Amino acid sequence: MCKEKFINPFTGFGFKRLFGSEANKDILINFLNSVIEDEEIVEITYLNVEKLGQIESDRKAIYDLYCKTEKGHHIIVEMQKAWQVHFIDRTIFYSARAIDDAAKKGDWDFALPKIYVIALLNFTPSEFADEPGYKHILRLCDISTGQEFSRKLNYIFLEIKKFDKSIDELESLTDKWMHVIKNLDNFESYPTVLQEKIFKKFFEEARISAFTPEEQFAYEESLKVMRDNNNVLASAEIKGRKEGHEEEKIRFARELKALNVSIDKISQASGLTIEEIEKL
Repeated sequence: MCKEKFINPFTGFGFKRLFGSEANKDILINFLNSVIEDEEIVEITYLNVEKLGQIESDRKAIYDLYCKTEKGHHIIVEMQKAWQVHFIDRTIFYSARAIDDAAKKGDWDFALPKIYVIALLNFTPSEFADEPGYKHILRLCDISTGQEFSRKLNYIFLEIKKFDKSIDELESLTDKWMHVIKNLDNFESYPTVLQEKIFKKFFEEARISAFTPEEQFAYEESLKVMRDNNNVLASAEIKGRKEGHEEEKIRFARELKALNVSIDKISQASGLTIEEIEKL
């Protein structure tokens, strides 16, 4: 049984329950309006999260959430819990599938709706490693002038891991959403400092004690999958560090060997055995 009072939104069950159900559409709309700065969303329609290509052999994209606004704009929402190789490339691929999906069939003048890809990241991509802010908005632009070329394609990356404001330091609605998403399963009760009614509903939907037995089981299974995945990723990261350290020792030993340093001294300096050095 869970000891936490509220669900972990990084689980598949938790994220879909809070943001991906018709009953909680208002929660998703409020969150989207907090991060999309160039328009206000009034209504959304949930779309099929699995998008195929034009032919059977095309690779498919599976989104966490996919919806369309009342103005016809398409929005993909992704919750990425841990580092993934080529994540930015995957994000671009997903946006391409959304563009293809938005294209009208038959006679069409190529007028596109806006496409938004919103990624909640619990890690820092290398592309943003040197940037202090937690929110990044990317669009097409002229690199020589910095002038925007088009607002039809929008990428919004939110680094949850980099967000470190306390509850007393929250200023914007985006700040509040980042704080509750990052800390939801650590709350003991609803924080009254969050005055907006939408957060009261959010916490009620997240309260584990209100789950049916079936929902409790589904959440426990989702939590187990998340923890198993976290353990696999953590083990891979440790292995990667060890392998990287070993490669560094080998490189160092080769450099010393090229300088005709004695094998005994190379062994002492690098930590490699004499046999390992002789094979280099």
